[in-house]
Parts: sequence; structure tokens; C-alpha cells
Amino acid sequence: MRIVFEKVRDSEGASFAFNRVSGAPFSCPYHLHPEVELLQVLAGQGHLVAGDHVGRFLPGDLLMLGAGLPHMLRSDHAAPCADGVTLLRYIQFRPEDFGRRFWDLREMHPVVQLLGQAGRGLRFTQAAAAQAAERMDRLWAAEGSGRVLSLLDILTGLAASGPAQTLASQGYASPASHRDSERLDRAMGYIGEHLTEGLDLGVVAAAAGLAPNAFSRFFHRRVGISYIDYVIAMRVGLACRHLLETDGGVAEIAFRVGFNNLSNFNRQFRRLKGWTPREFRRQGNPVPIG
Repeated sequence: MRIVFEKVRDSEGASFAFNRVSGAPFSCPYHLHPEVELLQVLAGQGHLVAGDHVGRFLPGDLLMLGAGLPHMLRSDHAAPCADGVTLLRYIQFRPEDFGRRFWDLREMHPVVQLLGQAGRGLRFTQAAAAQAAERMDRLWAAEGSGRVLSLLDILTGLAASGPAQTLASQGYASPASHRDSERLDRAMGYIGEHLTEGLDLGVVAAAAGLAPNAFSRFFHRRVGISYIDYVIAMRVGLACRHLLETDGGVAEIAFRVGFNNLSNFNRQFRRLKGWTPREFRRQGNPVPIG
């Protein structure tokens, strides 16, 4: 699939977008935009791709898709709702429009954390979605500054609603989400720049200013997985992009992203994604709606 860049237009009289869309069947292309998107499924169900997550959307779902996260929704041929229509409503906004100093306020820290997690895509619990739906109703009815206050009320409520399901894998996410120290910043930067090459632990550790054994312990403590597992996850995440966005063969993609053994690539891909690379590509590219 080719990624389409969507230019989001603000709603009339507002500084951000909020709208309803529907279709029978419904289909939006594999696309991205610099805005954070909060998407509620009011009716219908179908196929969902978010980063390297391939799954389904269902009535009542509430999703948050971070800035720059590619995504696609396509309804089933025969939707179970009465009239066969998929109905969605969404909010799209740029956090930077509020100003950097605003997000530095102590009261906004939980929302900042939520927006960071949304970089991999989030699906909220049914309880959180139901509470947010009431707040979204108020946003649609609001005017003027009330719209901004309603948006902040929605975000604050979701930040306090407890853990949400993460959609895209850790390997798909930007390393920036882990940049909580200067050492880790340097190591992540080196890994990102040389991901498709032969990554030597000693060289990466040196970039962080640590000996290899000390770096391995430091990395696992900060990131939550081993250095080797992180590199594998990053390479599989990059392979997912190629599988979804190009027509390259599986072997070609395996070597392109840094694996030097096709069978190991297939094994690691299935371990992390639950499908073979070919199955993943088929799931991410369903038969187009005719």
C-alpha cells in the first residue's frame, strides 16, 4: 500500500478538526497526518491497520492515533448494522498549537504521557470509551472557547482512565519515545541510523559511553527488553512497513532491513507478529471493495 499524506482542514470556526464520516461500504486509504486523531466507531465494523498492527474495528471502539502513525480503516462487505453503514466521528488536533509551555504545566503531565503512548496507537476500554463519548457529545454542541475546553476535558478524562491497549509494536514506534536520558538518546540514535547494517554491541555501547556488559544491563533496565530483542523488534517493524507499502519480495525485504538469514527473519517475524511475512501482507492488504 502507498501511504497517502492527508492535509487536515480545521472545522469551520474552530482551530482543530472534528467531524463525522460514513460510508456503505466505508473505506479510507492507508494514510498519515501530523495531527493526533481520536476516532470513535459509532456503527459498523471492519479491517484496521495502524502502523504494523493489523486487526479489526468494532462498534463502540475508541482509538487514539498519534501524529504521523499510518492507518487505514475499511468496512466489511456486509456490515451487521441495520443499514450497512459504517459511521465514525473523529477529532484531529496538533498538540503544539497549545504552546510548549502549556504542556510543561504540572497538571498536564498525565495528558503528555498519554499523547506519547498514542504514537503507537491506543484502543481504550469500553468504560473509558463510554465516558469519553459523553464528553465528545459536549464538544460537538460547544461553541467558541468551549470547544477547546471540551477537547482538554476529553484528553484529561482519557489520561485518568487507566491502561489502554497498545496497537503498533514497540519495534514500529519511534525511538524518540524512549529518550529519557542522554546515554539512551545517543544509543537509540546510533541504532536508528545503522539499523539495517551490522550492529556491533561494543560500538553501540561506546556511543552510550558504557562498556558492553554495563550497557546491556542499562538498556534492559531503561527499555524493558534486551538490546538484541529491541534491534530485532525494530527490524521487524521496519519490515512491516516494507511489506505494507512496497511490492518487494520477502527475501529482499529481510536483507534490506538487516537480517542476514531468511529463515531467522521468518522465525522472528512470526514470533513477534503471529503471522508469516506473507500472511501479514495479505492481512494488511485485503481485497479492495468493489
